[in-house]
Amino acid sequence: MSSATSRVSIWVMIVIGAGSVLSSLDLFVVNLAFPAIRDSFSGATNQTMSWVISAYSIAFAAFLVPSGRLADIYGRKRVFKLGLIIFSIASLGCAFAPDVMLLIAARGLKGLGAALMIPTSLGLLLAAYPKERHKQMVGIWAATGSVAAALGPVLGGALVNLDWRLIFLINLPVALPALWLSKHLVETPRTESRFPDVVGSLMLIAGLALLVAGISYASEWGVESQRLWWVFAGAAFALALFVWRCLVHPSPALDLRVFNVPTFTIATLGMAFFYMGFAIMLLGGSLYLTQVWHWDAVFAGAAFGVGPGTAVVASLLVGKTQLSPQRLTITAGLLFLAAGVWWSVGLGTQSDYLIAFLPGLILTGAGAGIGQTGFIAGGTSALPAHQYATGTGIINTSRQIGAAIGVGVFVAVSGAARQPQDYHAAWLLMAGFGLVAALSALLLNRGRKNRPD
Repeated sequence: MSSATSRVSIWVMIVIGAGSVLSSLDLFVVNLAFPAIRDSFSGATNQTMSWVISAYSIAFAAFLVPSGRLADIYGRKRVFKLGLIIFSIASLGCAFAPDVMLLIAARGLKGLGAALMIPTSLGLLLAAYPKERHKQMVGIWAATGSVAAALGPVLGGALVNLDWRLIFLINLPVALPALWLSKHLVETPRTESRFPDVVGSLMLIAGLALLVAGISYASEWGVESQRLWWVFAGAAFALALFVWRCLVHPSPALDLRVFNVPTFTIATLGMAFFYMGFAIMLLGGSLYLTQVWHWDAVFAGAAFGVGPGTAVVASLLVGKTQLSPQRLTITAGLLFLAAGVWWSVGLGTQSDYLIAFLPGLILTGAGAGIGQTGFIAGGTSALPAHQYATGTGIINTSRQIGAAIGVGVFVAVSGAARQPQDYHAAWLLMAGFGLVAALSALLLNRGRKNRPD
């Protein structure tokens, strides 16, 4: 590789790494800023605030797979740059949002930007390097996001102490130089492909939004509330319409044919349940440090950073083992089960980080680092080669859906989330979701012998 080509490749790595950093940072800093954002808007409740997190996950989930098809039509470079622009504009919208509803809308727009960036980023990175270096580049791409996730709580805690709006403005010093340097990206060949079904994606957004709303407000409205059941009915109708469109549209938002493979279906459901528990851990753990123990955001961020740091180490170690996807996912689920039980028994009003909090954080961090690899590998291994990309996209979509539902579940069972007893049911649910994920893993190897060609 010539020196000029090498320099271009380095710039490409920086640009693609920036996209990975943005999405990973956003996940952790917003959870840590949850109380500060809520308290700055008069009358904002935890139910309302949960949408600041869920709007991002739902939009990301709905447009993740269609974005790959848009990249086929218009080119990965063009779609990646569009994602960067949308993410930057949405970050400004979040930072200067005058009320919580506009903040939620801007967060949804950020989810769209992330959905456009992430599926296209790896393909652009690989296009800039020879095939013999692809494995190395995949490792660097994954490590970039993991390191950003580990630093996110620390950076987020420091910024929240100054002004929570800075957690959104910090995206711009990363996004804008990346946008300028994106001129070095090599455009990928376009292919003849139908435009993805946007109406189907909107039906998925509507269905998930109504489902999460029903879950979030169930405890406040009560199970006898007609409003609650109308919301659930609307969710069922929108999701049924989404499935129907996926089955009849020539270019569906999601290709549901992969669900004809039972092993893949199990892995997708297992990933969703796993990330329901993950979302409870992420939001609940952050709130416990700041709302129950009343830790300063800086210290809470530094203390919470151990979790994603453990995930980085676990994911690197998993890459060097020969463990089957089934064993990986069982291990990950059981780690979450153990963490949920540990926190439900050990956490109280007294700040006991080393004995009561830290073990659960390490267990969930290790589980997160192990689980994603296991579910993706276990699910896609049952698919024919030409469906690997589709399968990976759908499993990652289920991850975002699970996270959005998990936030709704936490808010529903924790209420004001200011006393230790408010979290007890949440920790047990986190353990339960981990158990379901582990049990689903028992079925992962079934169907591999009968994998379609």
